[in-house]
Amino acid sequence: MEIVSKKGISGAVKYMLDMILAGGAAIVISLPVCLKWCFENLAWSAGENYWFLLGFLFVTGAFGLVMVYELRRMFRSINDRKPFQRQNATCLKRIAIMALFISAAYIIKIIFYISFLTIIVALGFLLFGLAGLVFSEVFSQAIEVKEENDLTI
Repeated sequence: MEIVSKKGISGAVKYMLDMILAGGAAIVISLPVCLKWCFENLAWSAGENYWFLLGFLFVTGAFGLVMVYELRRMFRSINDRKPFQRQNATCLKRIAIMALFISAAYIIKIIFYISFLTIIVALGFLLFGLAGLVFSEVFSQAIEVKEENDLTI
């Protein structure tokens, strides 16, 4: 089985990302109903406010959907065997920025509703975002080297 092709592993990952994007969009759209049901039927020990949590989940959900969308764009070009394009470096940078926004949202949540898991998620997205910025810059430099090599042939 090929790794990088539409019928290989990267094609399967792109298909999974398509499903995650569709499912994630449905979840974000249904948040008001689902969250209301959870507040009415499940015991909440953390004491979160419905409106705060709804806004928080809408914002972080939207950022997460942008991350998945950008990752899909990258896999589309990878499956077309054109991975070293400026668009992919831009996608990596957008993914990193969205991760930093999600981290910021979790840091704000820590101020109002602190929990150990919230701290871990905030730090995880912060690390992911910073690493993504580094990788996007390295990817940009690799693209420059590729473009220079293409010109010298």
